Amino acid sequence: MTSKQTVAGETPGARIGVRHVAQLAWPAVLSYLLSNAYRINDQFWIQGLGPEAQAAVGGTVFVVIMNFSVVFLAAGGTLALVARASGARDLERRDALIASAMVLSTAIWIVLACVGPFATPHIVEFLGLRGETATFATDYLRTLYLCSLPLVLAPALDHVLIGIGSTRVMCLMELLAVALHYLLAPMLIYGARAAEFSDAPLAKFAGGLAGALGIEGHGIVGAAWSAALARAISVTLGLFALRRLHGVRLRSAFAHARRLGGRALLVLDIARISLPVSLSIATYASVYWALIKWVVVPLGDDALAALGIGFTVFEGVSFPLFLGVAMAGASLVGRSLGAGRIDEALDAVRGARKLSLGLGVCIMIAFWVSADALAPLFSPDLGVQREVIGYVTIISFSQVFVAIEAANEKVLLGAGYTRPAMWVSMLGNGLRVPLAWLLAIQFDFGVHGVWWAINLTSALKASLQFALVARGRWLVAPIAVASGART
Repeated sequence: MTSKQTVAGETPGARIGVRHVAQLAWPAVLSYLLSNAYRINDQFWIQGLGPEAQAAVGGTVFVVIMNFSVVFLAAGGTLALVARASGARDLERRDALIASAMVLSTAIWIVLACVGPFATPHIVEFLGLRGETATFATDYLRTLYLCSLPLVLAPALDHVLIGIGSTRVMCLMELLAVALHYLLAPMLIYGARAAEFSDAPLAKFAGGLAGALGIEGHGIVGAAWSAALARAISVTLGLFALRRLHGVRLRSAFAHARRLGGRALLVLDIARISLPVSLSIATYASVYWALIKWVVVPLGDDALAALGIGFTVFEGVSFPLFLGVAMAGASLVGRSLGAGRIDEALDAVRGARKLSLGLGVCIMIAFWVSADALAPLFSPDLGVQREVIGYVTIISFSQVFVAIEAANEKVLLGAGYTRPAMWVSMLGNGLRVPLAWLLAIQFDFGVHGVWWAINLTSALKASLQFALVARGRWLVAPIAVASGART
C-alpha cells in the first residue's frame, strides 16, 4: 500500500462499500468453512464407531470451545494490533507483534498439554457423560490436549493474516489442512478397514493406503491425531508464506520486540485486548456445559447427538460465513483507524452489516429446506435424525440475529474496543441456562425449549451489539502499545 492509497486499495476519498468487504471476506469465509470442516470431518468419519462416539464428540464440542477461549488470548489482540500497525505502515512493530503472538501461543499449548489430560476425566464426569460415551469422550479429549500445538498456533496465525489483509493465504492453508484431514482421518481411525465402515469417497483408497503403510486404526483417538497432523502442515505453510510474501522473519522480529519494550510487554498488549473476548467465549462454552449437564443429557443421547451434529454441521457452515464477513470488516476497521481514516472505518461497518444481513436471510431459508435431506447423512439412527431436524428447523430463526451480532462484535474487536462487547455476550449467553430450563423442564417443551431459548437470547445479543457500535465510542477508544502508553 503506497502513501496515496487507502486501506481498501482506492485513492483517498473513495468509499468502502459492500464490494470491498466482499473482496476481503470471501477467502476468509472459505477459510472458516474449511476450518470448521475439521469437526464435520470427525462427525462424518466416526459414524462407524456408533452413536456413542457421535454423542461423545457432540458433548465435547463445547469443551473444545472452552479451550479455544484460552487459545484466543494469542489471537484477538493480534488482529487489532497487527491491523493498526499495517495501516500505519509500521512493519517493525507488525513483525514484533507476530513473533510475540507465536510465543504466547506456544506458552498456552504447554499449559493445556500439562493440565488438560489430568482434567479430562473430571470434565467428562461434570458433563454427565456415562458408559461408552464417557470412554470415547475421555480418549478424544486427552489426545487433543497432548497434540494440540499446531491447533493452538493456527488461530493466532489466522488473525495475523486477517490483520494484514492476506486472507487468500489463510484460505489456502485451510484448504490443504482439510484435504489432508479428510484423507488421514479414516486411515488413523479405521486403518486398512476404512472401507468396511464407510462407503464415502476415498474411504477405499484411504484403507488401501493405510494397509500399504502398515497403519492400524486407533478409533476415536485417530480423529484427534489426524486433525493435529494436518494442521501442523498447514501452519508450516502459513509461516513460510508470511516470510516470502510479507517479509516477516521471526528471528529478527524477536529483536524488534526487545527494542519496542520487550516481548513480555507486547504479549501483555495482545492479551489485554483478547481477554474480554476470551471471557465471552468461555462464558459461551460454560453455558453449553450447563445446558448439556442439566437439560440435554437428561433428555437422552439422541438429543445430545443432535446438538453436536446440528451445531457442528449446520451452524458449522452458517457461522463461518458470518464470521468471514465480520472479520473482513474488522480488518478494514482496524487498518482504517491505524491510518487515521474514520470515514473509511464507518464505511466498512456499513458494508459488513449489509452483507451480513443478506447472508443471514439466505441461511435461514437454507436451513429450512435442507434439514430433512441432510440429517440422514450424519447418522443412520432415526431418533437422532428426528432431533437433528427439529434443531435445525428451530435454530433457523436465529440466523439473521447471529449474522448481525457477529458483524457488530467483530467491528469492536477490530477497533480493540472489546470490554463492552464482553458484557453483552456474557449477559445474553448467561440467560440461556435459566431460560432453557424454564422452557424445556418447567413448561415441558422438551429439547425444543432449549433451541427456542437460544433463538431468543441470540436476538437480544444482536440488538445490544448493534447499539454498542451505533454509539460510536469505539472510534476514539485507546489501544495498547508496547511501551505501556495509550494512543
